[in-house]
Amino acid sequence: MVIPEAELLKDAFSEFTKASDSIINYYHVLETQIRLLKEEVEKKNKELERAREYLENILNSIPLGIVVYDKNSVSFSNKTAEKLNFENIMEGANIEDKKAGLVRNGKGYYRWKKDMLHNGFRGKEVLIIEDVTEFERMKERLERDERLKAMGEMAARIAHEIKNPLGSMELFLSMLLEGNIKSKEKRYAEHIRYGVQTIDRIINNILSYTRPKTLALREERIGKIVEEILDFMRLSIETRDISVVCHIEYQGNLLFDADMMKLVIMNFISNAIDAIKGRGQIRIDVKEDEKNVIIVVADNGCGMNEDTRKNIFNPFFTTKDKGVGLGLFIAHNIVHAHGGYIEVDSIEGAGTIFSIYLPKDRKI
Repeated sequence: MVIPEAELLKDAFSEFTKASDSIINYYHVLETQIRLLKEEVEKKNKELERAREYLENILNSIPLGIVVYDKNSVSFSNKTAEKLNFENIMEGANIEDKKAGLVRNGKGYYRWKKDMLHNGFRGKEVLIIEDVTEFERMKERLERDERLKAMGEMAARIAHEIKNPLGSMELFLSMLLEGNIKSKEKRYAEHIRYGVQTIDRIINNILSYTRPKTLALREERIGKIVEEILDFMRLSIETRDISVVCHIEYQGNLLFDADMMKLVIMNFISNAIDAIKGRGQIRIDVKEDEKNVIIVVADNGCGMNEDTRKNIFNPFFTTKDKGVGLGLFIAHNIVHAHGGYIEVDSIEGAGTIFSIYLPKDRKI
């Protein structure tokens, strides 16, 4: 039996409708799955973003500089690295040939270490930078204190050894002068005794410099002492075409020996004057940190190289044509007796900064 064309068309249309409904249903299912997948991807992206922010906050919070780089560029640096000016440290450190080291950049000391990155980061390296300035300065101060203590003890022993035969020589010369000798020979003996007495005075000075200082402590305004010193020295400074800038931020009292501290500050100002050739400037600041009052004497004079900077407090060390090299040694001993310390920053050809740290909590 032949099925009419109308029936065939009707059946075909019915099948098409079923197929269309099926496709629409599949589309809705697929659309739902895509929407769920999209929501899942967005959720994962937010989790990744939170993880990235969390990691970035950690890296920016730790007190170490972290730099990721390759031969062509730097791909990451945390805030600490940027604060430490890592470009200058990388330039100053020989990071191509070494895995670790210590570099000085400006006034700071920085320890660095590097290693290769793995797991898909081929060719990239990570550099870790640690600011060890305070540690290195403390280490330098301790080494300086030990060295100066040993040198002072040695100088004292030598002075005592010289002083004993000098006393005998002076005694015998006195006996000789009291005896019956000719005037010419007496004059020679007088000259010898004068020489012996001169040597004895020098020995006594050395002994006084090497002995622990006995301080006459009283509470005074340290800024007032600085002002008095500047009033006293201003004429000699200005005649050298040197300007003085003084900023006294700390106005409180401090327990110290005024006469001794005057000697210290005048010594640093005199050194600043000598360091300036021609027109220049000396800046004096009196400020404070959490534990100390800080007196800063800075100049824009000739500065010092690193070897000189490390040795300037040694007794009898001097770069001047005149003088015996005891001024800074005495200054160190006086500040040390106050429970304080001295920091020196200098760039050859650009100037020197002496910073005197005196503890605020010192008691009699």
